[in-house]
Amino acid sequence: MATVNLELLKKHVHADDFTDDDAYLQHLLGAAEQYVCTATNRTKDELLEAGGGDFPAMLQQAVLLIAGHWYNQREAVSGVQMAEVPYTMQALIKPYRKLVSD
Repeated sequence: MATVNLELLKKHVHADDFTDDDAYLQHLLGAAEQYVCTATNRTKDELLEAGGGDFPAMLQQAVLLIAGHWYNQREAVSGVQMAEVPYTMQALIKPYRKLVSD
């Protein structure tokens, strides 16, 4: 089960009018969710608990940003110079990061 539903990701990447990429988008959701879990040093269950049964809204947005980026940039290199929006991912993920292990 993904923490962000496929329909929301499809709207985010402007792919809500076709289904050809649904399996790929679902794969990206799972990978982005794992990225957020790793970045916060928390399990999916811990993050679901923090959000009362859902990922907190800030972490859902992080999943959308990561999955959307991967959908639009499918290769490891780009011919266009790109720059990260300052603090975007850190601002979304940092409040949920566990700094010490149990």
